[in-house]
Amino acid sequence: MKGIKLKFIFSFIFLSFSLALFAGLRLPSVLSNNLVLQQDTLVKIWGWGKAGAIVKIVPSWSKETYQAKVSADGKWNLSLKTTKTSSKAQQISITSDDKLIIIQNILIGEVWLASGQSNMDFPMAKSTGWRTGVPNADEDIKKANYPEIRIFHVKQSLSPFVELEDCGGEWKILTPDNVKSFSAIAYYFGEELFKNLKNPVGLIQSTWGGTQAEAWTPKSYMSQNTLYKQLYTHQEELFNNYKKDSLAYTVTLDNYEKNKVNDPKITKPKVPKNPNNNQALSTLWIAMIRPLVPYTIKGVIWYQGESNNVRASDYFNVFSNMILAWRSEWRQGNIPFYFVQIAPHYKQSPELREAQLQTYAQIRNTGIVVITDVGDSTDIHPRDKKTPALRLAKWALAEQYGFKIQKAGPIFSNVNFEKDKAAVEFQHVGDGLYCSGNEIKGFEIAGVNGVYFKATAHIIKDKVVVNAVQVLEPKYVRYGWGNFFQVNLFNRAGLPASPFRSSIQF
Repeated sequence: MKGIKLKFIFSFIFLSFSLALFAGLRLPSVLSNNLVLQQDTLVKIWGWGKAGAIVKIVPSWSKETYQAKVSADGKWNLSLKTTKTSSKAQQISITSDDKLIIIQNILIGEVWLASGQSNMDFPMAKSTGWRTGVPNADEDIKKANYPEIRIFHVKQSLSPFVELEDCGGEWKILTPDNVKSFSAIAYYFGEELFKNLKNPVGLIQSTWGGTQAEAWTPKSYMSQNTLYKQLYTHQEELFNNYKKDSLAYTVTLDNYEKNKVNDPKITKPKVPKNPNNNQALSTLWIAMIRPLVPYTIKGVIWYQGESNNVRASDYFNVFSNMILAWRSEWRQGNIPFYFVQIAPHYKQSPELREAQLQTYAQIRNTGIVVITDVGDSTDIHPRDKKTPALRLAKWALAEQYGFKIQKAGPIFSNVNFEKDKAAVEFQHVGDGLYCSGNEIKGFEIAGVNGVYFKATAHIIKDKVVVNAVQVLEPKYVRYGWGNFFQVNLFNRAGLPASPFRSSIQF
């Protein structure tokens, strides 16, 4: 693998050196026509040019001319002060060495990044495979005509070794045609913000289905951490053995083709896995997030975790590390990070949901969206993407924009055991708890032996009191604990309670 890495690195160094010496003024793709800049703050503007050249920037909303000098490596950057939100089209003129670039039709408002795996990637319209489209897709797409909402869809690409400084994509005005292939959750989230704020909204989608959090995490935050040691070892083996395995596959496949008619029991060999895939460590961070990092954003919405189910016990540390790494790289402080807890599904372990709940409990300025009421036992991609999107928007509206709304469903905080009963207390009760059916489903209780039994549960004021005839002295209680389950505890705002087990305290 060292030889492969060195080849990539030398190529990258030569390319960077050439650009620094000979390239003219150039901007990253995310700084293009139709963009939205974060309002009332300092926003980063950057690009490339001829080493030593002076770059002059003139924003239409200011009388000030900004100036930067291109460094020896061909890069320049500076910060512009934006106005408060504005739907009036603005522009930025950038000149250097007699070359002029004008970024046109700029709006100033709220910018959010939407990232994660397939459930965030899931588009509005029906496409191929699991991309089955949202309910009422035709109707909702037809209504998606918002000139003040702009979308930027990062092109999917891989780069496990070479640090990339730009990505594919372009800003587009939101129209029915443009929204079809865009993230449904990102769209509904942005629409809800726009309807409430009456301000322009910019949405950046950077997603890839079937990916693990480690692919989205910078190398510098993993390479010296023993948590990832086994993954690094496995990845190195894949790269080192790929050429040999490919040659062996060619020989085996030739033998299979020659003998399959005479030997019906012979099995077709499997194609060796290309190590340069979307699960390679840091590959998506390098190719699809790092190029965005200078761009000033308001916050992040995230939906991922299903592909980490194989290491659910590590996910709290893995996910938390990724969030902290992003914040460190962005240098915007504790950027809001709101995420969706994975839905009930027959292959998704409760430990993964618990890890997500633990992340919310221990990492500041995060928010968790529970969707126990919209899961599908056999489809890991529930079609209802509007529900999680609107719940993500509640977090943003309440925490970032000061709306007096209930942002979260009940979250376990404490339990008191008395005789044969357990009284469970919750955060985010709001105006009270309620059950959507005739009886509360999903509670179980256990004694000191840890054997759980289905429990009867009753709402008494802001608590849920549970008991089971088989457990005379309860010590533990849990709720919604399983891969797929049906539960029905909510607060009066209609937000569902998160699954939990009392044996784990955050």
